[in-house]
Amino acid sequence: WVGSLSMGMIFFCSPIVSVFTDILGCRVTAVGGAAVGLVGLLASSFVTSLGPLYFTYGIVFACGCSFAYQPSLVILGHYFKKRLGLVNGIVTAGSSLFTITLPFVLSGLLERVGLQNTMRVLCILMFVLMLAGFTYRPLLPVKPGNTRTGSRFPPMSKMFNIHIWKSLGYRIWAFGIPAALYGYFVPYVHLVSLFCSPLSVLHTHCVFLCYCWVSLPHSLG
Repeated sequence: WVGSLSMGMIFFCSPIVSVFTDILGCRVTAVGGAAVGLVGLLASSFVTSLGPLYFTYGIVFACGCSFAYQPSLVILGHYFKKRLGLVNGIVTAGSSLFTITLPFVLSGLLERVGLQNTMRVLCILMFVLMLAGFTYRPLLPVKPGNTRTGSRFPPMSKMFNIHIWKSLGYRIWAFGIPAALYGYFVPYVHLVSLFCSPLSVLHTHCVFLCYCWVSLPHSLG
């Protein structure tokens, strides 16, 4: 349940993160998100019962990861004008390759140092992620603020663009992706319960990696 809450919060926060990215920029959003995730993960390493993990790991850590992840995709549009789909595919495939190797590393850490110290080791990765966020240098011009009120925040009509829902392609994509996620996480639960091995996670991410590379030829068109 803690893991399910964590994954759910990552996707649930995505629209909120998009608004913060528009207002604060990619760098501030990513660094702040990584810092929040670091605090949540570090706090989880000191928890000795299941209950507090719902908050420290399932909410705080997950929200931080969401705020750190989304700007990494938005910033690509600042640097790449052509073949943006290809760039997104490479970035997504790279993260999947790293995730394939991570279960093997985590299994060794869990056997040697235990769960709490493993979380503290993962805090190092979160700190590196926070440092990487400082490298985001937006190249697109900054949108002017609300000149009528003198506020830097854009009007609500700018932050929540409802006109995009008029696009049929966007509606199909917006409802199709969440529908696909209903079956996407099933192997995470059942393969682990059957085999209790990193190979189960390896299988899932190999499928995801193949999906990323299958989508690349469409991006090249």
